[in-house]
Amino acid sequence: MRNWFEKTVRGFIALPLVAALAACASGPPPAALSPEQAAEISIVETSVDLSSVGPTTSGREVGIDVVERAFDERQDFLLSGDGGRDARAELVVQNVNIITAGQSLFLGGESIMIGTVSLVDVADGAQIVAPVRIESGGGGYVLGGVIGALTLEDGDKEVQILTDRFLANAQAALVGSGSAAQ
Repeated sequence: MRNWFEKTVRGFIALPLVAALAACASGPPPAALSPEQAAEISIVETSVDLSSVGPTTSGREVGIDVVERAFDERQDFLLSGDGGRDARAELVVQNVNIITAGQSLFLGGESIMIGTVSLVDVADGAQIVAPVRIESGGGGYVLGGVIGALTLEDGDKEVQILTDRFLANAQAALVGSGSAAQ
């Protein structure tokens, strides 16, 4: 009887761990555009809407000006292609949460940026790709405890990391992660 009980308990412990590892191992969702469709498009503009974020980020407060500057410094990241149809990548950032020292001390966690990316024809405003939900974690998971709290990145640096990953995920959502934006 004890042997059966031990196997059952081990199974209940192992099952969530296996499920979590499987979730981590799954790659990004497929790109909204096939390679053939992407070849017909040139992303010539990018717009970023930060109006939902507010004056500061959630969690550890970093000013919206820092987030705006991070996107401005990377404004050409999504520009790519040499197809005949000019398009604008429209990013809408809905939330930016920078992990605080308190969160890290007690729970651990990860900073995150959540939003959408869509693609619109520049000439007539027609939607090429409907909004796709994207998110990015910044700097990886921070362990709980004193060491986690002491190893947090500077808030500005955390925003830069989040922005880089958000843009990379936006590119992957539109044309795939193998495409190199110019």
